[in-house]
Amino acid sequence: MKNKLNKLSKNLKFLVAAYLIVLGIGVATGILYVAATTSMSPSGTIERYIGNDDDWAPKQAKEFVDLISQAHQHIVMFSFIFLSIGLIFSRNSIIKGPLKLFLIIEPFISIIVTFGGFFILRYLTPNFVYIIIISSTLMYTCFYIMMFVSLYDLLLKNES
Repeated sequence: MKNKLNKLSKNLKFLVAAYLIVLGIGVATGILYVAATTSMSPSGTIERYIGNDDDWAPKQAKEFVDLISQAHQHIVMFSFIFLSIGLIFSRNSIIKGPLKLFLIIEPFISIIVTFGGFFILRYLTPNFVYIIIISSTLMYTCFYIMMFVSLYDLLLKNES
């Protein structure tokens, strides 16, 4: 197929590669923010959303309106992120078949589970934190697999 990443013109390859690199840096920055605010741990995530009773470093529980705002912003933006990277990745010549489809579709499921899950964590059960961690890890793993495979196909793979 002529539309494969490794068959694009040189200028288009560099444009798409630059986009993927900047997008990857943006997503990594978001992961750093999560690390700084939750310590990348179940207890840190629970404390961020449910709060604590610590006299020395108190944290307030997230209000419903804050959860709505966060969910709205993240669901919309992540949908655009995964639409764009999914469209790019769909043109790679390296991964094919069911794995390609899984990597493209799964993040949309994880977006809902992760950002909807914060409501369950906050209002129903803190144990949902483990589902959130699994779904967000899967989402970010799919993102970086799609990004690196696309970059490899764009910049390093021969046109054969």
